[in-house]
Amino acid sequence: MLLGFVRNILRVIFTAQNLNNEMQKTNNGDNMRIVFRSLLLIVIGILFVQCSGKNDQEYYESAMELIKESKFDEAIIEFNELIENYPISHLVADSYFEMGKIYHGKMIKSLSEIESLEQAVEYYGLVANKFPDSPNAPKSLFMVGFIQANELRQLDKAKETYNKFIEKYPKDELVNSAQAELDNLGMSPEEILMQKLQAE
Repeated sequence: MLLGFVRNILRVIFTAQNLNNEMQKTNNGDNMRIVFRSLLLIVIGILFVQCSGKNDQEYYESAMELIKESKFDEAIIEFNELIENYPISHLVADSYFEMGKIYHGKMIKSLSEIESLEQAVEYYGLVANKFPDSPNAPKSLFMVGFIQANELRQLDKAKETYNKFIEKYPKDELVNSAQAELDNLGMSPEEILMQKLQAE
């Protein structure tokens, strides 16, 4: 990506130089030289900014450091910058997962509880659906179901999500938890306890 950008900048510089040479031949004066130099400075400035930008690992590490400092809004910005600038990075899935955790923890104070939980479902869902081979994909899908069942009370959606999880990841360590969630879907802790006592 950067190599292609550098090539384009060099093309612009060479074109500008050729234009300058042609203008000197036709004796257009000092004004054209000023235009050429200005154009050259702009191009060099763009190149400098592009080359001095963060790479995907630096964005990710910066975001994780901001989380440690409880600067969650800024961490979200860093994760989004990573995703926007490096959409095919191996860290995109991890960034979505970490954003899911931030929203699930209701750390963005400008959002209501429901808005935070809906954002968490969205970001966990992105990991599960767009990155099924990610190590975080099974947990992300489970968390979608957990939030739907226990916090958003979207029981039909939760049932669908948990069944999808069990079908997709039958050997995952969270399968028993997903099955237990399905068995107790919509029940209060007291109802679950009563059911267990009656079964004994």
